[in-house]
Amino acid sequence: MEIPIRSLRIFNRLFRKPFGFSAYRTVSTATVKEEASAELLNSFNQDIKAGGAVPVFRRALLFPSRVALQDDFGTYTYAALYQAATALSQDIAAQLEGETEYTISYMCTNDASHIVVQWAIWMTGNIAVPLTPLHPAEMLKYYITDSGSNLIICLQDFEKILRPVSQELSKPLLVVYRPKDDKSEQGKDQGKIDQGKDVEGRDQSKVDQVKDLGKDEQGKVVQGSVQDDSISDVGPSNMWYGGTEAMLIYTSGTTSKPKGVVWTHNMLATQISSLHTAWQYTAQDVVLHTLPLHHIHGQLNSLNASLAAGARIRMLPSFASHTVWARLLGTGDREESRISVFHGVPAMYARLAADYDKMFADKKTRDYVRTTLSAKMRLMCAGSAALPETLFKKWEEISGMRLLERYGMSECGMALSNPYRPLEGRTLGHVGLPLPGVAARLVPADKGLQPVLTVESPAPDTQISLDKLGLTSKKGSYEGSWTTAVTEHALSQDGVFEGELYLKGPAVFTRYWNRAPTLDSPDFTEDDWFRTGDTASFADGKFKILGRTSIDIIKTGGYKVSALQVESAILEHPSVADVAVLGIDDDSYGEIIATVVVLKEKCSLTLKELKEEAGKRLAPYQLPKTMLIVNEMPRNAMGKLDKKEIKRRFGEQLVLKKK
Repeated sequence: MEIPIRSLRIFNRLFRKPFGFSAYRTVSTATVKEEASAELLNSFNQDIKAGGAVPVFRRALLFPSRVALQDDFGTYTYAALYQAATALSQDIAAQLEGETEYTISYMCTNDASHIVVQWAIWMTGNIAVPLTPLHPAEMLKYYITDSGSNLIICLQDFEKILRPVSQELSKPLLVVYRPKDDKSEQGKDQGKIDQGKDVEGRDQSKVDQVKDLGKDEQGKVVQGSVQDDSISDVGPSNMWYGGTEAMLIYTSGTTSKPKGVVWTHNMLATQISSLHTAWQYTAQDVVLHTLPLHHIHGQLNSLNASLAAGARIRMLPSFASHTVWARLLGTGDREESRISVFHGVPAMYARLAADYDKMFADKKTRDYVRTTLSAKMRLMCAGSAALPETLFKKWEEISGMRLLERYGMSECGMALSNPYRPLEGRTLGHVGLPLPGVAARLVPADKGLQPVLTVESPAPDTQISLDKLGLTSKKGSYEGSWTTAVTEHALSQDGVFEGELYLKGPAVFTRYWNRAPTLDSPDFTEDDWFRTGDTASFADGKFKILGRTSIDIIKTGGYKVSALQVESAILEHPSVADVAVLGIDDDSYGEIIATVVVLKEKCSLTLKELKEEAGKRLAPYQLPKTMLIVNEMPRNAMGKLDKKEIKRRFGEQLVLKKK
């Protein structure tokens, strides 16, 4: 299959070199108001009212000239990203012969390429499955196979990782190349598709483009951005998107097999509207993005909710404390690109706090840091793991900012949150109330699935308001638009309710990919409430997460890890006879992964050796940080490991020693 040179050239042009400030223009709200015609906005909102969904990429048509993203390669307007995605979507559509609702796995770095590839997949009416190079080959094979992906897309950075996988699975691989240096002899081999086999199983030969895609037909270097006025609407109708899936986010799983959470375009739109309402996103936000993009935290909070608001994202390749400090303080940044919003996990704030003590020693500098952050930052969120009290207080001392703690997971995005206003409502150790579109219920295990408390928040208005986003001269407001109500509760002598947390509503998922629902499902009740597996309490009008209902779910550094999956990998080691993986409380990580091991006779093992072998099947964040070797471990009458007793006996010896 011949790939159009034009479309690959546009995609690669986007990544040739950083655009100078002359390559885009920052527009006033008045200009945006002119560009976002009333006819287009009304059309979108009419579709939404009729049950449709406006996909995130299509919202770019409302503010094409605004800056969408700045990464380590350049600065891009919404129009530039949109047109690059449009060009790539033509190649995807050609490969899939115009079919829709296929799953497409993709691996990109944390930069504009991720947005372009994701938008291109959505433009063709297909389902995006983000992958990460953190996972070893066996895990990648599982995700691609379980999702039934018909195509794999990656940047050239990850070709060595995914080419063997694609060949073994007989999946076509689309490799997107950044232009090489102009002086390189390889500069002519800029884009190619290793077809392997197409969706029908037919053999396809490798197609190499023999033109420098960073140059025009006369060989001149292409510079500048794609013209803003050249974009036009692409993709299926909003009504079509209202009934289809958008992406799969894989959990770590409560067993050894992760499950794909189905995110529809409607669910994504509801979640975005929910966060816009609760946390008051606007187009004036500048969001610092350092989160992994195969998790819902990075996909929703920092990426798609920001893009849907017309905001500007400053995306870093990964979290690096010194770089994040430079960006938070605006070192070398223009005023319009100064960071105002940051979403992180407690481990990130712990690292920032530790480096703060090393980097900013004198009082004058510390005063500057506090003054700058308290003046420039609008919102700093923490989630994905429990926020230690010491860290909460330390960060408020450093920044003058009270962290907004919230609760979420792959299956529901963001579900509970402390209030944006007033600041005093952000209660230490609590996660607030259900976000718009979420109902929360507590069900004690000893009550026979009878709830003791239900708290509901009405669904948010998913229509698009340019006034509220700050894109018109009119002043819109989200104030007063997030309300909750206790709809049922049992009697309680002390006013405290406790039980397993259940969730329900249009912002909560309804199924796992490739898994048929069953009447005895451990994930859902018969009346469709999702069982989170977390135990929570409710008192004084707010929820508090008490811990995992199952001891086999460990939350570490923002990741949710299955102890059973880690145990399965460790048992592959030839020296290991028995193993128990536990979560041990830790101020920096929330919990660390610890392992208690029984060795086979005449065998020895170090933690380093264990991690080297297990690392072939696990991601780095799933590997144990501490290990204890014992002669035997307690088991219950059924012969199963008694993890509560194991933790009681050995827990103190597994604590991570601070250096």
